[in-house]
Amino acid sequence: MICAVAGVLQNGSYVFMSSRPAGKIYALNWEFPGGKLEVGETIAQALIRELKEEIGIDVSVDDCVPFTFITQSYADINVELHVLKVNKWRGEPCSLEGQELHWQDITMPCNKKPLLVTTQKILDMLAHTC
Repeated sequence: MICAVAGVLQNGSYVFMSSRPAGKIYALNWEFPGGKLEVGETIAQALIRELKEEIGIDVSVDDCVPFTFITQSYADINVELHVLKVNKWRGEPCSLEGQELHWQDITMPCNKKPLLVTTQKILDMLAHTC
């Protein structure tokens, strides 16, 4: 079981997504930025670290709000995914790992493919909060 965190950066009805970098498992699938928790990290600390490493933004613990928790079984791995909403950050998200970036309007269907299963689940939940 992998314990991971994902961040939903939201600006109005738009949320930030990125493709998984080439060379990683499920490469080029679309997801919300985040990653695995390291030993001794809280969920918020892991998200803050991952957002800095992946897209170069700074986030404070106070700006990380629990949104949902998803357990997902993939063919080769089981994931416990903690999803946090981030409504405030410093800096502009940029591609630090060669990934594609996209702001998705949650009132519209997502045309980015392929989506990770968890990404679609999160988008569905977000659409119901509009």
